[in-house]
Formats: sequence, structure tokens, C-alpha cells
Amino acid sequence: MNVKLFCTLLLTLSFCKVYSSGIEKAKSTTKKQKEPNLLIILTDEHNFRTLSIYKELLLEKGLTEMANPWGVIPDYSTPYIDRIGKEGAVLTSMYASTPSCAPSRSSMFTGNYPQTTGVYRNGIGIKQDAQTIAKVLNKIGYATGYSGKWHLEEGDPKPGWAPPVIFHGFEDNKYMFNSGHWKKLAFEADGITPKVAEEKAKKAIVTADDKTYTTDWLANRTIEFIEENKAKPFMYVVSMPDPHTPNLVRAPYNDMYNKEDFHLPITYSTTALRGTEYPKWVSQKQRFKRGYDSTKLIVDISRYHGAVKCIDDNVGRILKKLEDEGILDNTIIVFTSDHGDMLGELAHENKGTPYESSAKIPFVIRYPKMIKAGTVVNNAVNTTDWMDTFLALIDVENKYFNPSSTQGKDFSKLLKGESENTFEDITFVRFQFWVAAVTNRYKLVYDKSLTKPWFFDLEKDPTETVNLFDNPEYKGIISELSVKLLAYGDKTNDDIIHYEKLREMIVAATQEQ
Repeated sequence: MNVKLFCTLLLTLSFCKVYSSGIEKAKSTTKKQKEPNLLIILTDEHNFRTLSIYKELLLEKGLTEMANPWGVIPDYSTPYIDRIGKEGAVLTSMYASTPSCAPSRSSMFTGNYPQTTGVYRNGIGIKQDAQTIAKVLNKIGYATGYSGKWHLEEGDPKPGWAPPVIFHGFEDNKYMFNSGHWKKLAFEADGITPKVAEEKAKKAIVTADDKTYTTDWLANRTIEFIEENKAKPFMYVVSMPDPHTPNLVRAPYNDMYNKEDFHLPITYSTTALRGTEYPKWVSQKQRFKRGYDSTKLIVDISRYHGAVKCIDDNVGRILKKLEDEGILDNTIIVFTSDHGDMLGELAHENKGTPYESSAKIPFVIRYPKMIKAGTVVNNAVNTTDWMDTFLALIDVENKYFNPSSTQGKDFSKLLKGESENTFEDITFVRFQFWVAAVTNRYKLVYDKSLTKPWFFDLEKDPTETVNLFDNPEYKGIISELSVKLLAYGDKTNDDIIHYEKLREMIVAATQEQ
């Protein structure tokens, strides 16, 4: 073979190898591009009725007082959060597994109930060997990150920045802090290490701006993460500590809404429950022993709405970043919270009760490749169901994830509009001394401190002020829910269900038709 022919052949083979390698690389890149990102925007202690998308759904049902429990607020709306739900799905019956920070969060990241994760109250960490959604996605090549409040580390180290290892599958955790509701964050002199810039909330909001106020600061870190990881599939959680107390927010949001436009909820002074046997979760105030400063409550509620508006504006910035990078439609975007806030309803603030405003949470999701715009899901589900559902949407193979290791239900078919009639409409919510079976319409609550359960028909009594347990019209549904509650308790080893006197009540209810 002459030298010229040999060189030509060698060049041809080299070109083929390079071309073939290029094709394989292109195929690999294309494959990666098809894997959706997962972005979870998580708030803390968020009443779902502060989002205008939920107000609109309630108004469509003619429930004006329920849509606007604190009054019709001029110029108040949440267009960016609404956009996620309107271009995707809104869930009207999403509940926290437990209406308390750490237990609910343990469920959302592991797919298990708090009695299984071991996180039955705040101040307990999830086990290091727990299977989390971040660990699963890490296995298949996802970049994973978390910023903001975590609240799943042992004890209460505030703020407890940046765990020193790849923490529960989250590779980028440098902006993760364990707990606290700091209002102003910044960097140390090195420009890398995060710090709490001002510990006192009242001082913090005076000097905080759109670079240092916690909600803005965390949104900026989210935008940076997207920029750094836009070329590969990623999962990112941004956990904003607002609108949790203290009810303070930076200017102009702190006084954006006139307190004169707000009023106390219609159930604040209700007398409907007088003469009823009260469970532990009914406050002293609700027992008509007043003394609470209702004027301060009005101010708190107005500033709470300001905090939600600040969150919404930052959601808008995050959506714009995804849109600018051309990855908006290839990102599963979820906006939600860990639990609700009573905000004065039934004379309560905060959480811990089975009432709707405490136990129900906002949940909107956008992923146009699978979820049709304008989808409304009414079936009852809870935070335990997230992991199975998100991994189903991503189409993670079972060799990376064993669904039998979780207690959640995959509701992805509901999101895709495929199985509303076949998906069982029931979920379970629990606290340290009560447990509830909840459907889209009914709520049955058993409490250790009661000799009689509480039962609500949410369709006829959306204010949850009438205990219908003794109404013979509902004996059948109460029996059915009690049977399912026993099955849930046995399957998940819920110690509340195994409390002797409470179990006797449940068993007795199953036998009445």
C-alpha cells in the first residue's frame, strides 16, 4: 500500500471515529435534555386562601366568605404563583401529613408518614440512611441542591448552616440552614459563606432590601443555581421561611396593604361550638375566654399578605430565569408549603389543628409535557404522596427507586387527567394526640382527649363549626372512614390508632351503619 493511500485511509477512519463519537455525544445530550428538572418552591406556614387562584375557585362555588375570610383586599393578587397552577394543575385537597414543620417536611422528602420517619415533632432529624428523593435523583445523574430552611436536623441549631456532607442527597447545601425565621441574610467578608445579617426581626426589616431580605436572597441563590446547572437535569428546593411569624416583611411590602381593609374572619367569634366537648386543639380563646389583642391580629394579617406578595414577586423572577434559559417547559415546577396558618379563623393562629386552614396546604404544579393547563384535582392527598408522584413524572426506573419502600400514593395520573374516578379519595392527617381521615368532602377526627370524635361535612359546613358525628344521616360514611382509618393505622403503625381508648372508639364506629 502506498503512503498516500495509507494516509487517506487513516484520516477516513479517524474522521469516522470522531463523527461517531459526536453522534453518541449528541444522543447523550439529547437524552439528558429530555429528563425534566424538578424545582420545588416551598413556603412555611402558608394559608392557601391567600393565593388568588384558590380564592377564584372558592368564588366559583359561591363561597364568598371562605374566599375572602379577611375581607376583599384592593389590588391584592398572586399572579406568578397563579400562573403555575393555571398553566398546570391546582390541587384543592392537598394536606400536610402533620400540620407542623418538621414532621410534614420529613414526609415530603421520604414518602413516609412521620411515625415511620421518626420525626413526629419538631427538633428531631430524619435518619441518615433514609431514602430521600434527592438521593434517588442523585443516583441517575441529577444535580441536587437545597437553600433555605430545612428543619430536619437533630435538635435546634440555629441557623445551622451548610451541613458538612452531601446531606440526604443534596449536593449543593451551602445555603441550607436548619431553622429560624431570619429576615436579613448576607455573606461573610469572603463573599461565599452565608450569615444572618441581623437577628432581630424588627431591626432587620428596616435595613433589608431586595438583595438581603431573606425571601429575595434565597430567590437569588435559586437563580444562581439554575444558571450553573441549566445544561443538565437538576432538582432544587428553595425553602422560604415566610410567611411564618414574626409577621414582618421589608418595605414596601410591610405596609403595602391598608389594615383598614382587613377584618377578623367570620368564625373568629363563633358561638356555634358552645356546649361541645373540646379537644386539646381547640384553644382557650375559642372556648370564649377572650383577651387576645384582635387589633394586633389585623395588623399581623395585613403584613402576612405583604409577605405572600413578596414571595409571589420572587416566584416571578425565578420563572423568568427558567424562561430566559429556555428550560421552563422542561421543568416540573411546584409551589407549595409545609402546613397552613389559621390566621384568626376559629380564634386560632398558626397550626397544629385538623382545621382546613391549618392542615390543608397550597399546591400548584406546572409541567406542560404531561399536565394540561387548567387542571383541577379535588381528590385528597398529602405530603407523603409527593415522592412517588414526582419520580413517576420523571419516569425513574424501579432499579433506582423501590416504591414499596414508601407509604405514599402516586397521584401523577390525577395530574394527567387519567384516573380521577378510580383514585381513592382519602388521605390521613395526624398530630401527637389526634388523627383524621379526610376526603374532598368529609373529615373525621379522633382525639385522645375526647370521648366522642368530631365529624365535619366540608361541603355543607365549610367553616367547620358543626360536629355531625351524632347525625344518623352520616353513620354510613363515618363507619366507612373509621374502617379505612384502622387500616391506615395498622399499615403505618400509627401509635395514635393503637391508643387503647381511641381505638375502641374507632372500632365502635365501624360497627354502626
